[in-house]
Amino acid sequence: MTTDRKPRPRRPSFPMGRRRALPPRRPCDRCERQYRACLLVLLAAAPACVPYLAGRSAYDAQMRTVREQSASRHQITVQSAGDSYGAVSRSGTRTAPVRWTDGQGVSRMDFADVPSGTARGERVRIWVDAAGGPTRPPLERGAAVEAGWFTGAVTAALLVLVFLGVRAAVTVACDRRRYAHWAAQWEIVEPQWSRRLPT
Repeated sequence: MTTDRKPRPRRPSFPMGRRRALPPRRPCDRCERQYRACLLVLLAAAPACVPYLAGRSAYDAQMRTVREQSASRHQITVQSAGDSYGAVSRSGTRTAPVRWTDGQGVSRMDFADVPSGTARGERVRIWVDAAGGPTRPPLERGAAVEAGWFTGAVTAALLVLVFLGVRAAVTVACDRRRYAHWAAQWEIVEPQWSRRLPT
């Protein structure tokens, strides 16, 4: 006794497993995907060079200031002519009147930053500029390093904010085009559906 059985159709086998159908994509979807890919590439490349260049420029500019101040400022010994006053600064100094004799033998008196607790008549060392007037100590290399790191960090943060802003703008623009496309399609499809609805 023979039975006629139809052979079952064999499913095609794929070496990488079953393939899933890709969802339909509109031109605006592909455009948005390409924009986002470009932004990711820029975000990956920009932080590698832009913050470094900005920080390096700030460091070089600050180092020029450090060298100029170190060349034009020097310390002299003066005598405190009164009690110090005011709040104590971060470097532990307060303002006090001081008296000294310059290189030409002229007696001078001015206000300068002296160590906190300096008594009247005590001799201390202060910084003066090229004109011989009291001034702040020259900047050091540590200030230039801090300026470079700060500028680089701020630049990197700004780049991230710009990336997020551009990404949001691209998303809004693509959504507008997508909604306009949907509205145009609905104007075509809606009359056909309306005829099929029971009255």
